[in-house]
Order: sequence, then structure tokens, then C-alpha cells
Amino acid sequence: MPKIVDHDQYRKELLSHCLDIIADKGYAAITMRQIAVGLGVSTGTLYHYFPSKENLFEQLVEYISYQDTSEAVIAELKALPTRAERIEAIFNYIAEHEEYFLHQTLMLLDFSRQKSREAINSHQTLRRAGERYEKALMRVLEIDDPAMMILIMNLFDGLIVRRLYQGDRISLTQQSQLVKEVLITYLEPSTKSV
Repeated sequence: MPKIVDHDQYRKELLSHCLDIIADKGYAAITMRQIAVGLGVSTGTLYHYFPSKENLFEQLVEYISYQDTSEAVIAELKALPTRAERIEAIFNYIAEHEEYFLHQTLMLLDFSRQKSREAINSHQTLRRAGERYEKALMRVLEIDDPAMMILIMNLFDGLIVRRLYQGDRISLTQQSQLVKEVLITYLEPSTKSV
């Protein structure tokens, strides 16, 4: 009897290994053949699931953003009783998975470098992924202000980029504490009497 393959599950399995492979060589430099070799599959198999390198990139961005913002992740963070604990948990997660976030950032920067500003502005996959992260964090941190959420996302992204070229000079622990204090001061109602 022929082997039954769950194509969607296999596609996700391939995607789960692509980030490190692409980040290692860079989106612009890597070929589909090199990705296939890194995955241990034939080029034909890779093209069966991903008709082009850009299609693979788009599916990878969607896959990553869904994994990072899954209901399980949100529920785990929301189970923490205070906003301060949730912010701390997010920074702890970033610290524990720093290489993952560095690879994600490198891939996104390299892809974006190849595109015009107009192409990035109109890129639906990037827009959807960004909105997915923003909405998830709004739920976790119980923030209703989209502009504030974008600022918080910018802080996270900026921290990752600075660590990329400044290394351990930028302390995740210190930055986590400072961001937590600033956000709590801004977001929590004041208990001081005027």
C-alpha cells in the first residue's frame, strides 16, 4: 500500500526547519536548491510545496507568526496574574529564544532590503503577520491603544537589532526591567493621591 502523506503537516515540518537555513546564508543569497539540501529533500519536493523562494518566504512568515501568537501561547501568558509578570515573561522568552528572534530579524531585513518601500507597504503577508503580533500582544498586555502597541513592538524589534550588532553590551535583563517599569508606569492607574 502506498504511504499516505499529510501534505499540510509535511509542509509545516519543512517550514519549521527553513528559518535557520535561510538566516544562515541570507534570503537574497540562498537558492531553492541550497534550501532543499539544508532540508534534506529534493529540489522537486521543495518546489512541490513552495513554487518560488518568495512563496516559501511568505509561507514561512505566516507559519512563524501563527506559531508565535497561538492561542496556547496567549493563554499561558494571560494566566500570569499581573501585567508586570506578563511583560517579564515576554522578555524571558525573548532571552531564552534570542537566536530564533535574531534569525527572524535577519531574514526579514534581508527580504525587505530587496524590495522597494512601496512593495513592503503593500506586502500583505508582512502586514498580516505584523497585525497578528500586535493583536496578540494587545490581548496579553490588555492594551487598547494600537499606537502604544506599535511602540512596544518597536522596542522589542529595536532591542533585537541592537543586540545583533552590540552583542552583550545591551543587557536583556536590564532592558527588560526598564521597559517593564516604563510600561507599568504608563499603563497602570496611579495609586498616588494628587
